[in-house]
Amino acid sequence: MLTWQRMGGFDPVVWRKEIWKAQRAGACRVAAVLLLTLFALGRALPSQSSPNRPRAVTQVPPYHAHPPRKPLPPVLPWQEFVGNPWAENAYRMAARIRPVLYQQPCYCWCSRTLGHTCLLDCFTRPDKHAADCQTCLKEAIFAYQQTMRGVNARTIRAEIIKGAWVKVNLAHYNHPPTF
Repeated sequence: MLTWQRMGGFDPVVWRKEIWKAQRAGACRVAAVLLLTLFALGRALPSQSSPNRPRAVTQVPPYHAHPPRKPLPPVLPWQEFVGNPWAENAYRMAARIRPVLYQQPCYCWCSRTLGHTCLLDCFTRPDKHAADCQTCLKEAIFAYQQTMRGVNARTIRAEIIKGAWVKVNLAHYNHPPTF
C-alpha cells in the first residue's frame, strides 16, 4: 500500500506507476487462476476434434455400404451458390458423382444435428448445409478427385475414414468452375 510518507509527498507519475504495477500483478494472478481452471476443465472433459481433423477411426459417421438401389435425389443447382466459388465447384462435382457420395460418411457429423445419412445428403437437402461446411466441401472434392482417378467408392470411403480428405486445399477452388 502506498503512503504519503513513503513517497515523500504526492508525485502523480510515481503514483501512476505504482498503481499500474499493482494492477498488473493482480491481472497476472487472475490470468494464472483462469488458465489453471481451463486446464483442469480440459482434462476433465472428453476431447473434441476440430472440424478439419477427423475423429478417431473407431467412430465413423453413417454411410451406405452399397451402391443405391433406388434413384438418388438431384444435387441442389450450383447456380444457387454464385459468389461462393468453393460451393459452386463442390456442388458441380457432387452432381457428377452422386452414387459415390451416397456411399461416404460425413465427418462434420451432420448425422447428429441434421439427420443426414451420408455425404450426399449434405448436397441434396434444402438446408444447403454443404455450402457453408468446409468438411463437406473437402470430402466431396476429395471423392471427386479420387473418382476421376478411377478409384472405387469403397476405397474412397476407406481413405476418407483415414482422414485423407483433410489434405484438400480449398484455395485451389477459389475461382468459379470452368467445367
